[in-house]
Amino acid sequence: MLAALRPAAEPIRAEASSQGIAFVRRLFEGWASGANRFDQPGEIFLGLWQQDRLVGFGGLNRDPYTAEDDIGRLRHVYVLRSHRRRGLGALLVRYLLREAEGHFRIVRLRAASPDAAAFYRRLGFAECADPAATHVVPVPVGPSSLKTPRHGPSRTNGMAARG
Repeated sequence: MLAALRPAAEPIRAEASSQGIAFVRRLFEGWASGANRFDQPGEIFLGLWQQDRLVGFGGLNRDPYTAEDDIGRLRHVYVLRSHRRRGLGALLVRYLLREAEGHFRIVRLRAASPDAAAFYRRLGFAECADPAATHVVPVPVGPSSLKTPRHGPSRTNGMAARG
């Protein structure tokens, strides 16, 4: 079905489903229907791999909740519970924000839980009082101030891929 996600992403889908996390289900549905494949200008979908195992993913879209083309949205960021607290989520988000440079002036998101909200605040996102978003961060205009290791998350034509 989702060539870039299945079967590799099945453990993530199953874990998120067992925890009642709906945004991972929506990722699979959007990908399957073609509604969202992260293939528009400035969009990207990345996978985090540990050897041959997909342990996390996340993407950047043009924000569908605004008519402004220069607002991005961080979406579907998920790291397996067994791989959290190792800096992988932060690596992924920083890499996505670096990719936002030159495409978006700000990036917004909706944090799915208080833990997620705290995670994004630690990465520099500010809370906002917008009905379509809980957090926002400006995107640097010049050279990136975000440091990303040489071997960051992998990318292939907007799909999760091995790094």
